[in-house]
Amino acid sequence: MKNLITELLLKLAQKEEESQDLAAQVATLERVIMEMLRNMATNEQQTLIRQIEDALAGVSQMPAFLTTMHSAGENVPKTC
Repeated sequence: MKNLITELLLKLAQKEEESQDLAAQVATLERVIMEMLRNMATNEQQTLIRQIEDALAGVSQMPAFLTTMHSAGENVPKTC
């Protein structure tokens, strides 16, 4: 019984680590996209947003950051 519990705890720890790695990758991707948007003209921003939405049209749950991308031109200051 102890071996089973130990094995389950190890698997749980591994899944937690994988989950944290995935969350870090998603956060990094979000930062990359937002930086790209900062350096684009407004019309290019909207084109990129539409292309991403089209690519994800079949996905059952839209990533949270896409809901804020629509107003990225207003919320994301240009660096130039």
